Amino acid sequence: MKILLVEDDPSTQELLVFHLTAARYTVEQAVDGMIAQELAALWNYDLIVLDVNIPRLDGISLCRHLRGQGVSTPILMLTAQADDKDVITGLDAGADDYVTKPFEVSQVLARIRALLRRGARATTIPSLVWGQLCLDPTLAQVTYSGQVVVPLTPKEYSLLELFLRHPQRVFSRSTILDHLWTIDDSPTEGAVTNLVKDLRNRLKRSGVIENVIQTVYGLGYRLRDLPPSFVGLETAAAEHASPNGSHGANGSAPVERLEPALAATPKSKPLEAIAARFQASIQQRLAVVEAAVRSLQAGELPSQQRAIAQDEAHRLAGGLGTFGYDEGSTHARRIEQLLGDRPLQTAEVDQLSRHLLDLKQTLALAPKPLSAEPPQAIAPLTRHRGAALAVEPKLLHRLQVDAASHGWHLDGATSLSELHQTLSQGRVEAVVLTLDQSAPLGEKLAPLREVKHRFPQLPVLVLTCHDSLEERVQVARLQGDRYLVAPATPSQIFDTLDHLLPETQAPESQVMVVDNDPITRGVITELLTPWGLQVTGLGDPSQFWEVLRQAQPDLLLLALEMPTFSGIDLCQVVRQDSRFGNLPILMVAAHPDTVTVRQVFEMGADDLIGKPIVGPELVTRVLSRIERSRLRQQIEQMRHRQALYWAQQETTDPLTQVANGLHFDAFLQQQWERHCQDQAPISLILCSPDSLRTYYQIYGQQAGDAALRRIARTLHRTINPNIDLVARCGDDEFAIVLPNTNLDGALRVVSRMQQAVTDLKIPQPAPDGGDCITLSLGIGGTTPTGNLSSDLLLKTADQALKDAKARGGNTFCLYPMC
Repeated sequence: MKILLVEDDPSTQELLVFHLTAARYTVEQAVDGMIAQELAALWNYDLIVLDVNIPRLDGISLCRHLRGQGVSTPILMLTAQADDKDVITGLDAGADDYVTKPFEVSQVLARIRALLRRGARATTIPSLVWGQLCLDPTLAQVTYSGQVVVPLTPKEYSLLELFLRHPQRVFSRSTILDHLWTIDDSPTEGAVTNLVKDLRNRLKRSGVIENVIQTVYGLGYRLRDLPPSFVGLETAAAEHASPNGSHGANGSAPVERLEPALAATPKSKPLEAIAARFQASIQQRLAVVEAAVRSLQAGELPSQQRAIAQDEAHRLAGGLGTFGYDEGSTHARRIEQLLGDRPLQTAEVDQLSRHLLDLKQTLALAPKPLSAEPPQAIAPLTRHRGAALAVEPKLLHRLQVDAASHGWHLDGATSLSELHQTLSQGRVEAVVLTLDQSAPLGEKLAPLREVKHRFPQLPVLVLTCHDSLEERVQVARLQGDRYLVAPATPSQIFDTLDHLLPETQAPESQVMVVDNDPITRGVITELLTPWGLQVTGLGDPSQFWEVLRQAQPDLLLLALEMPTFSGIDLCQVVRQDSRFGNLPILMVAAHPDTVTVRQVFEMGADDLIGKPIVGPELVTRVLSRIERSRLRQQIEQMRHRQALYWAQQETTDPLTQVANGLHFDAFLQQQWERHCQDQAPISLILCSPDSLRTYYQIYGQQAGDAALRRIARTLHRTINPNIDLVARCGDDEFAIVLPNTNLDGALRVVSRMQQAVTDLKIPQPAPDGGDCITLSLGIGGTTPTGNLSSDLLLKTADQALKDAKARGGNTFCLYPMC
């Protein structure tokens, strides 16, 4: 939910933003009443937190104005004015609740939650009406002249509702994307164009003769103004659509602004840093009050100095109690009252001096510590995602319950295939693996071997109840990252997982500002730098391309009017470049007219900012564009990885993770044709583990699969994977294609394979077959010609393998092709 915080005291503002952000609210900030009034008119907030003593337009007047304009957003007044008459004045002005400073943050959050719950209770949901077209949100139904229109798709319905709720607003294509699509499904802006066209056609087929949606050239789309002949029909259409006669919301629907939130929530900072900044401001405020007291003692206090001192005392009264100086807040409030408009007697001046002295003595003491704990009802945001395999149910339940408080989300898996399915989604950052102590060592380590083979970079925590040196060694050899012996508490497990994650730091975004006015460049730099943005300024447009390539910015801010090259010239140059073509571009112009706006967007700019520059607006638009650009890049990268993954799945054997038979056939034919043209030798090896089927019968399917995977990986390590290919062509048969290799070279590869498989020491189940499983191999090779085919090479190697097995196994047969 979105909250507008109107507070001019930086310390109080910073403290509230810290806690509201921790409670998962989106917070926009305004430091005076005029900015707050504009924001409230442009955006539909869920709640407004309003200070009373704010510059330009006080909180009471702002509250009355908003209520007079029909704004029903809940308003919580937060002020140091604690007298009964002040509370009554605030509530009578239209405030829903009133909290006095100093305040307890937990109490403020509780009141906010109560107001939001109260504001969510609506008796009826009004229909949205445009002429005889009526959308009923309760029934999710659209009617025209009382008749239900052709059923709309969910996206079409949402788009129509968006326009009807905001009849005066122009929606850019990117803004519509943000409203109607999730990040995972974010398509290109062409999808919006198609959706608008589909909605228009759907309404036309339903008899809606008017063009409901208007295209605003260069900007986007909006709801067309109602034709004069239809004015007055909204009520009738609403009554047709709603039996209770509720009227449409067009006339009173709040108008949203074109861009997202005006002031993005700043980064959460430790409370100690916030308190330190408040402490640093105390002495300056005290000096102002002390100077006013000295002027009073001298017999003359100018009205302007008096007003400034009273304002500083007011700020101290509100901030001191909030930051741990309850007694100091009382003295500051009394000083504020004494510095009122009426003349002071000598006794009152002395009283003012005593309160100032008491205040200074109080501030010399240490304040009460601030609690950095977030509200207990709000869990911390999840930072990491993990997966657990075969964890004991009670422990898994405890882990999942405690995960959120440790900044994790934990998915459980009961089988290796389920774990692989979870890991293939690419969101898991670590794995907790419990070893099955009832299984043999090789079998219970098989899941670890599998995970590390398929996801070698993924951290794995091995959890076991049996502390064994041999087991520790095997886990280390399989690249297990941590070994933890049960019983282990959830805190121990999550602390271990935290240490496994690499230290990451969000990259600092680069912004390039091109403007020949050094003052404007300085202002923009000063506004953007506190938000973690690195700003590169350029005053000479003729050096633009060289600086652009050096800076590699994430966003461009271009002045529209500059000597040599204008902002439009530079924008066109960027859009023509394949490397920087998608770079977000914000144009800065002084008092742009309609023609300028159209030209800027036609030339490819993403946004236009007018001069004089409004700080919150600039920051929000820059951060919004950078974030949107990064999200698009992340989505593209994710889709690219998924495409690679699925392409790999089509050519990979799921059990052994080497090439499958389909890929082998294509690869062999491709290499055969190439070698036929180059007149180069090619060899083919077919091999099969001896007695593997008996191994399956004795040790079971899981152990047999594990043995087959070990053999496949071993064969893969004996070849050059950049040139050669290992593929599984049958239940227990592998094929190895060796391009540019004659039979002598094939024999050397065969020797390496036999030795490597023997070194695995996989137990031989047959009593007369030796101690461990061995290989039987068939070799074929030739230099391809037009008279030969790859099928003949395959048949030759297959016959050689059959003969090797007929000789008892653990040998090879080599058959050259003529």
